[in-house]
Amino acid sequence: MKNIFLIAILFFAFSSFAEVYEDYAPSEEHVQLTVVSVEPNYLDDYLVKLKRTWVRGMEIQKELGYIVDYSVYTSDSANSPNVWLTITYENMAAMQPSEEKYKAVNKEWMKRHGDENEEIDEISKGYEDIRKMVDSQIINKVNFK
Repeated sequence: MKNIFLIAILFFAFSSFAEVYEDYAPSEEHVQLTVVSVEPNYLDDYLVKLKRTWVRGMEIQKELGYIVDYSVYTSDSANSPNVWLTITYENMAAMQPSEEKYKAVNKEWMKRHGDENEEIDEISKGYEDIRKMVDSQIINKVNFK
């Protein structure tokens, strides 16, 4: 019994443990992940509405260089949650909001979609009837060396 205990101690003492920036490194890019549970039979409706609201906003932010990318993922199963939204930022600093960014995005939105604002507002208000926000996280990819 003493030998097994001694072997276990020696194993852990001489084992190499992972070291950040030696064995792996966190990516500079950060991803905002939002997890959504859409009511059964409303997924298609939700995605069409999302394209007219959130996706349009993400496209503007991407074109202005405020975000790297965005994505929408869905699950084929009937389980919940069933939608995952991601926004990829160049780094943590790029996530910082500013009045300049806010005004630039709103100006571009009004130029492109200003005549639809009342309709867009109605779509956004209707989201709460068909979805529940489950979680929101800031995550980043791990790059192994």
